[in-house]
Amino acid sequence: MYTNESNNNLIDIKYYMNKNKPTIKKALSYSPILLAAIIFGLTQLFKNKPTFTETIYSQSIYPITAKLLSVLSFHIPFSLSDTLYIAIILSILVLIILVCIKRIKFSYFAKRITQIISLTYSLFYILWGFNYYRVPLDKRIEIENRPANTEEFIEVFQEVIKHTNNSYTEFDSLNQESLNLDIEKSYERLSDYLGISYSLNQRRIKNITFSNFFAKATILGYYGPFFSEVHINKHLSTWDIPIVIAHEKAHQFGITSEAEANFYGCMATLNCDNKYANYSAWLFILDYFLYEARNLKDKNTLTKNIDKSVKEDLISQHKHWMQWRHAKIDKITSTVNDAYLKSNNVEKGIDDYNHIVQLIVNLYYSNKGTKHFFEY
Repeated sequence: MYTNESNNNLIDIKYYMNKNKPTIKKALSYSPILLAAIIFGLTQLFKNKPTFTETIYSQSIYPITAKLLSVLSFHIPFSLSDTLYIAIILSILVLIILVCIKRIKFSYFAKRITQIISLTYSLFYILWGFNYYRVPLDKRIEIENRPANTEEFIEVFQEVIKHTNNSYTEFDSLNQESLNLDIEKSYERLSDYLGISYSLNQRRIKNITFSNFFAKATILGYYGPFFSEVHINKHLSTWDIPIVIAHEKAHQFGITSEAEANFYGCMATLNCDNKYANYSAWLFILDYFLYEARNLKDKNTLTKNIDKSVKEDLISQHKHWMQWRHAKIDKITSTVNDAYLKSNNVEKGIDDYNHIVQLIVNLYYSNKGTKHFFEY
């Protein structure tokens, strides 16, 4: 039965809520900062407990969040990540303009900027970033982690040259949809060996919105953790497309290290039932070995064994990116990327990309089977 007493109680509740509105509003305004502080504390915890991070986050929490986000983003044809970044940048610019023309107080400006940064920081780690503190690759797939000597490097280099020559194919018709499916199947087959939690949901490949700018910075692709989106530059050469897709998919599976993403990408493309993916992987690997061999005494003797057609593809690929590259933009983005990686537990920064050579050599001599990498 509804009585006057009930009505009085409702009035009292409304009065209490109205009276405490400022306090509640103030508490909510500081919640993003509090959340960021908690997340920072967790990064320090996870940094010192890689096994805990691997078990609780990388193998349990992350696969669920990534699957949910990729299901959402799959149905949107454009990049949600790029849209979010544009919205953040515009919000900050608007706030700067408003504070400059004195439409808002500096205290309000500072609070809003802090909220935006805090929330972005927190979501980055919750949705993907904690993977930076997982168990390293050599322990996940049990290979020795040690620098290779010159003799070992040369032996593997010769194998790389031989496999690249044998896998050569002309890129006459590359179907990206079919290629994407082949790479997905390859990751599914390798999921146990690579230690990834493979889910059967579909993952759409999206073009970077500002591909022209990214091409000038020689950025071939990127992974958007806020919506679990794989992005590739629309100006990729045909040789790049398979390996870049596979590399960014590795990030989507929770692989943060660039060297490890290179390694996973190579494993996936080498295992593909797709000749274009196979050749793309070997050409990619050869390019890294050539760079590492730049000061090698026997370099010219070794490179004489590279087939003419393969050399022509490498030259064409390099020319393609040199035409796009803008030296200043490339230098700035490389510096930013280096700082970003080093701040996220990747000690070598952008040099981490080159670590794939050591990973391949170590796997070649691993106890799990000599030449294991080259059996695929």
